[in-house]
Amino acid sequence: MKSRIAHRLASFSGMASVLWLGILFADAHAATYPVDDSASQVLTPNLKMQWESVAPSQGIGNRVIGQLVVLVRLQLAPWRDRNARVFMTLPARAEGAITATWTTRGFLQSGSLRSGERALIYAGRIAADRLEDTLALTLTADGTRLERAERLEFRFSIEVDE
Repeated sequence: MKSRIAHRLASFSGMASVLWLGILFADAHAATYPVDDSASQVLTPNLKMQWESVAPSQGIGNRVIGQLVVLVRLQLAPWRDRNARVFMTLPARAEGAITATWTTRGFLQSGSLRSGERALIYAGRIAADRLEDTLALTLTADGTRLERAERLEFRFSIEVDE
């Protein structure tokens, strides 16, 4: 029995290596570019973070939550009629992580990410010069680490198949 398990693990390990090489090969043929989102508009501009707990105490209930709606307009004309993946990024922050969760109304995928990460929001053929969708975002953070009003700058990038 032990030899069967070892053989299956070795088999799986070989398959994992092939899959890993396939991932590396796929990434080697994709070029990444920043996406112009300057036409995007925050529809609820004055985000106010609220304590999740009515009576936060040390270490318990320190999360703050805020919601906003953003009309995302991505200029994709340079990549029209090509297969691509579009990502949304929230840069890392020294003050601690912020988690963003969103739902969409159209072309973009719903999802979530933490500051310092990127998330896939679209995959497929770029059929128009501009991709537009509304995101309902919920932001959460450790309220004990937020000291002042801050500006969050989500960024967008595109990986285009070569």
